[in-house]
Amino acid sequence: MSSTKRYLPILAIGVVFVLSSTLTAQTDTSQTDKQGFVSTIGFTNPCNQAVVQASAPTKIDYHENSTGEGPHANIHFQIEANGQDSAGNPYRISLEANGQYDAIADWYDLPFHSVWAGQQGAPSFSLNGMMRVFVKNGELNGSSASAVDPASCMN
Repeated sequence: MSSTKRYLPILAIGVVFVLSSTLTAQTDTSQTDKQGFVSTIGFTNPCNQAVVQASAPTKIDYHENSTGEGPHANIHFQIEANGQDSAGNPYRISLEANGQYDAIADWYDLPFHSVWAGQQGAPSFSLNGMMRVFVKNGELNGSSASAVDPASCMN
């Protein structure tokens, strides 16, 4: 427990979301953006201190509605990735964030939940936090982890 508290700032920095390609948007008349890019995600496994890393497509659905009873935004963020830890053990990573907002803004903080499922005997863990998604002129233009809770072993 004390090692988790001592390393929490390092662990929080360990969650890395790198937007390694240009966002590609498809906008329709309902003002829904379905955008995707490749993210690199990594975190230190609290069960064995091995660093788990993966790169995978990231999907973001952004819907903005300025009509009716006032402005409203819905965002769904998802990463499904296969990666490995520093010892070479395979992992399946699932990260999902959702949010609904009664205002149109330049950025939104979405609560996220992720499961880092170790394969072939590697220990699994879960991680929760806040994902900040940036919007400029009604289009998504980036994301980053804005807060991370301590990870929990699942085995």
